[in-house]
Amino acid sequence: MPMVQYWKHQEKVEAKLTKDKNGVMVMQMKGEKEVFPGYPRGHILFGKLSKLKHEIKNQIFNDSWWMLEEGESDEVVTARIKRRIPEIYTILESYKYDIVPPEYLYPPVREIYRAWTKVAKGKLSYILRDMLCHVIQEDDSYRMRVQDMAEYFDPNTWWRKVLRLVTRKPYGESIAKDFERALTFIEHCEVIGDMKERQRLLRRILLCLIKDKRIGELFEKLCNEINWKKVYLTKADRYFFRGKYYKVDYRLFDY
Repeated sequence: MPMVQYWKHQEKVEAKLTKDKNGVMVMQMKGEKEVFPGYPRGHILFGKLSKLKHEIKNQIFNDSWWMLEEGESDEVVTARIKRRIPEIYTILESYKYDIVPPEYLYPPVREIYRAWTKVAKGKLSYILRDMLCHVIQEDDSYRMRVQDMAEYFDPNTWWRKVLRLVTRKPYGESIAKDFERALTFIEHCEVIGDMKERQRLLRRILLCLIKDKRIGELFEKLCNEINWKKVYLTKADRYFFRGKYYKVDYRLFDY
């Protein structure tokens, strides 16, 4: 399968920065067949965003894992996470002028932002929206993994329509199981052991959160509102994703 080439022989390559038909910044890398979707800014990715991701990982995921291991209930852990999120958000606020405006987000991120804004109103919800969209806008490794999970949440895929017809059960009844299935597949697709462990951590805490009635209802509304066709991995996404130690083509090949 065609994939990004420059990393095989060198650490960096010249790139021409331009805009696509949607007005989004993209990069034409020297010697590459596809245009890189997006424009990850190094001073953000390896600087301010790195600190934000570090605090999210420690305060939201690592600490919550420890609490669950110590026997705390899902409700207590979820309540603590809700208190921590606004505190972590102050990091993002400290460089708010570096955040890409919604209208210039990469299309998949822009669609998630639009749908989230429409169905999940409220201060805490908007804080989560801004943090998630900022992370996946600036870090394409995270964004592409989110995109790869899209088929598990799209209520309009042919197999989901058939499933609803056969089981006579609404989409909402399977959303938690689909979430777990998607996160399990993501772990399977990771090549590096450290990333597999990170996905297990992610899965356990997110499944804890989705048990909260309010969060579960909002997540279902979000999945129904998103136009998933705008989120799926594109040909260019897959071209560059194949260079990120991830089994992008697991649906086609047995790695």
